[in-house]
Amino acid sequence: MALLLGKGERLSDWREVDDFTASYQAAAIKLSAAKRPEAAATVLAAIQADLGVLSAENRQFIEQTRQVGERLAKAATQEQLRNVLADFYTEAYRHFRRFASVPAFFEAANGFLVSLTSLQVDILRNESPNRLPPVALVVLGPAGRLEYTRFCRVQLALVWEGTGKAAEQRVMEDFSEQLVAWLRSCGVALDEAVTPVHPEWRGTLTQWRERLQDGIARNDSAELIELLRLVDQAVLVDDQGLAGRFRALCSEQLHRRPAVVNLIERSITLSNGLGMMGGFRLARNGPYRGTFSLLNHALVPLAACIGALCLCHDIVEDGTPRRLRELVRHDRLSIDLAERALQAWQLFSHYRLTLELSASVGQDCRDILNLDPGKLDPQEQEQLRAGLETVFELQRHLQVSFGQLQG
Repeated sequence: MALLLGKGERLSDWREVDDFTASYQAAAIKLSAAKRPEAAATVLAAIQADLGVLSAENRQFIEQTRQVGERLAKAATQEQLRNVLADFYTEAYRHFRRFASVPAFFEAANGFLVSLTSLQVDILRNESPNRLPPVALVVLGPAGRLEYTRFCRVQLALVWEGTGKAAEQRVMEDFSEQLVAWLRSCGVALDEAVTPVHPEWRGTLTQWRERLQDGIARNDSAELIELLRLVDQAVLVDDQGLAGRFRALCSEQLHRRPAVVNLIERSITLSNGLGMMGGFRLARNGPYRGTFSLLNHALVPLAACIGALCLCHDIVEDGTPRRLRELVRHDRLSIDLAERALQAWQLFSHYRLTLELSASVGQDCRDILNLDPGKLDPQEQEQLRAGLETVFELQRHLQVSFGQLQG
């Protein structure tokens, strides 16, 4: 069973489980017969039972997700979309509870978010009395790293191809308000501050260029923090390759020294979750007293370090695993440290999704992602500590490699 649970990291890999189970069964029979011929029948029966159950569950999940996709494409009202979203997450979290595949969950959730937003943009485009220009809608934050979940506060930025004239601005303002209202009414959790409803998160390519250039030139820390959200971005809607041009623009501008230094300085000063004596940093007061903030001490500092490394080396890639692979390929990170960083990402994300299994719809992630280390066994505690030590190693790598940029 352990081998089957390690079958693959992508949701599509699970479509091949039947072939895998047949091969695994044949190999197990051969091994058992060679070592203990008299036990072969018993082992075979147990294997067939386990693999049969898992294969059936997997086929059921694939069928259910296919049906959810069909319902999404046919949904015509907000209530129908809300129901589809709820059903999707019921199945996605059930799949994670059973198979514990972090990448499979993220792939399914990100794909669902793309389908949902694309559908709503098409609906608004068809219903608009005005002809909309080509648009690109990108998601930032955790979803921008392809780590979207039901409890992730979605951050959005909008760019369009146009002149930026007043009439066009009014059309795109109305479009932004309708899109955000649609998403919110369908049950998507949105970041209140980072959406196209606010002028600073929408504009033409020219306006975005001016916004980035002026903001970086002012070198105001608070403003840079907001602009650096664009380091983590993934495409939801893309007309005529506009999203690629927008991403290239962001990469070009954010690669400038003030932005790079700002991200590095913040990344290396974030808590890595360990005290001076190696103990976990636990909340000292408040409703989560005695718990470990997985968000503040693990997920955020790990993402910040990897994002800073990619920004410094002008590496543009989607998702943490691919980013780490590219850093190794460009000889910007050792294989050992990259492997440990990937293991840390898997571990932190596993605990994130595990905590979300018992969360209620509408809860904020900051109220969910509080881990009680006392409930972990010694081996699990050591694994968590090793992951946090890897974050510290990444911070030190940043400090040593790029210290000359600070000043």
